Amino acid sequence: MRPDLESLLQAFDAFQEAPRGSETHVLKEAYEAELEETAARMKLNKDLLNELVMRYHPRWVRANLPPGFPKDLGLK
Repeated sequence: MRPDLESLLQAFDAFQEAPRGSETHVLKEAYEAELEETAARMKLNKDLLNELVMRYHPRWVRANLPPGFPKDLGLK
């Protein structure tokens, strides 16, 4: 996976997994900044890239599970 997309997924994951509070705002801003930077670099629409990240995130989480976890975790 491309490093810029990996870092975007990591930023989104940190935002999603953070407990609600003051840190959430900071993590959301960090994700938004990373999203804008990546969208500009890849010449993509920011909203489209955000939609792709949200769609791909569960798959990325399952792919990064430690050995022993079921790979169908979280699938419907």
